[in-house]
Amino acid sequence: MATTTFQGIVRSHGGAGKGNATPSVVTLSEVISFDPTAASATNVRIGTSSSTGETFVLPTGAVPISFMTIGGSSGGTNPTVDIGTSADDDGFFNEVDCDTKGTLKGADGALVVAGGITAASTVTGKVGSSAATGGTVTGVFTYTVVDAGKDSV
Repeated sequence: MATTTFQGIVRSHGGAGKGNATPSVVTLSEVISFDPTAASATNVRIGTSSSTGETFVLPTGAVPISFMTIGGSSGGTNPTVDIGTSADDDGFFNEVDCDTKGTLKGADGALVVAGGITAASTVTGKVGSSAATGGTVTGVFTYTVVDAGKDSV
């Protein structure tokens, strides 16, 4: 399958046709992974490896929505992780259950604001208040981007 990348914001009228409904942005998701035992904020990786692959960078205007755990950590008692940036290590998600597949956590950190993040930001992950002893946290980070909602000419 071909992979295509472009810089525009993807929007849809939901089938209503131009001028008949507000164009809305598409929700975006990325599978990310990181070490749930990292004591300090460490760049998360795209894909299923905590140590190889590209780092995940959110664009300016991104508004995180949720994180769903699909592969978990090991050990510990109800282990949790924090997801944010180097400036605010739990700025997107605070205390995410990292050992139960299917756990969905809504964005609840201080960096989650209606106007979106003010600059492109590398996403980080680290141990939460209840430490895991090993494994790799893999999950789906879902976000959208702020858009004016106007039709272009």
